Amino acid sequence: MTDAYHGNSVIENWRNPRGWKAVATILSIVLFITLVGLLVYVTGGTAFVWLNMMYLPIILAAAAYRVPGGSAAALVGGLVLGPFMPLHVSQGIPQDYANWLMRTGIFMIVGIVTGFLFTWIDRQYDSLKQAYDQLALSHQELQRTQLELIQAEKLESIGRLAAGVAHEVKNPLAVLQLGIDFLAISGGDKESAAEVIEEMDTAIKKADRVIKGLVDYSRFEKLDLMVQPLNPIINEALNLVKHEIMKEHIVVESRMSPAIPPVAVDHGKIQQVFINLFMNAVHSMEGGGRLTVVTSQKVLGGEDLNGFFLPPSQFASGDNVVIAEIIDTGIGIPEDKIGKLFDPFFTTKPLGKGTGLGLSVCRKIMELHAGWIGIRNRKEGGTRVTVLLKPDERSVSV
Repeated sequence: MTDAYHGNSVIENWRNPRGWKAVATILSIVLFITLVGLLVYVTGGTAFVWLNMMYLPIILAAAAYRVPGGSAAALVGGLVLGPFMPLHVSQGIPQDYANWLMRTGIFMIVGIVTGFLFTWIDRQYDSLKQAYDQLALSHQELQRTQLELIQAEKLESIGRLAAGVAHEVKNPLAVLQLGIDFLAISGGDKESAAEVIEEMDTAIKKADRVIKGLVDYSRFEKLDLMVQPLNPIINEALNLVKHEIMKEHIVVESRMSPAIPPVAVDHGKIQQVFINLFMNAVHSMEGGGRLTVVTSQKVLGGEDLNGFFLPPSQFASGDNVVIAEIIDTGIGIPEDKIGKLFDPFFTTKPLGKGTGLGLSVCRKIMELHAGWIGIRNRKEGGTRVTVLLKPDERSVSV
């Protein structure tokens, strides 16, 4: 975008030179005409091909000042190569007036035609610039709408997380209440009081961590890419859905590699993707199951491109990628519906358990990160969700 605007400013300066730029442009054209006249004289006169160089300042003048500029430069150029310029300098043969007038007339025709041509180009440029500005504005509006949709889905998921957060905060509050009751009746036992105070401090920090995590998650921000490790983001998302996981008696298995390179992501939006995926997995395992979270690094091969159906515009064989996989042992997805999972408002959940925007928003977030997300059923039951992100190039070991 910056390069485009820089290019536009250069074109605008050339199209409409004003102030000192206009003076510099006019003086440059006059100097150019003078130099061509000297070149023609030094090389032998108007009988030689060097006089055709005069078309260049005429065209430049037409480009800068359209028809008036082109015709004025043609007239000046015609006078410079006029009756005072010999036909043959070495032989002292003058040129006749008819030859001079015809040449000046041709110069005028070229200046005027070129001026009209640049006037037409001007109109085309203005039309393209207007279309570009409208497209840029539409793109900004689309991005703003997408961010608002992402935020709306985030707020909807916060409602689903509220019960779990309340439960996580309730336990530390109970510890605080017990501690206060103990201190009120313990008398002067300093050792016991110190232990209770330490437990109360731990409880306060736990409640603060849970509330801060929810507040950070709910904050509305523009896309803000920062290079950071992926594993802590996933762990934070797991922590926010911890109550839902425990309520359904789901066992979590973490196989996250500590060796994966950092990625350039928006912390809150990528966290939103994983919260949504974890909640979907929990809902598919009502009554218990196993949730496995795997992260790894891989160089893509041809079989990966075909197996994942990766878009060739984003991924190619040999690309280094960070992979996150969420594997559940739930009920899976009907094969006739798996192709519609990322469609807006499509949901396989019962009425009241989802808006159908979650996965479509997840895909949009991944597109904003130049990443990819895909879902497949497992032969042994359940689903496997794969998230691909490109690592920060500076962090990839060669």
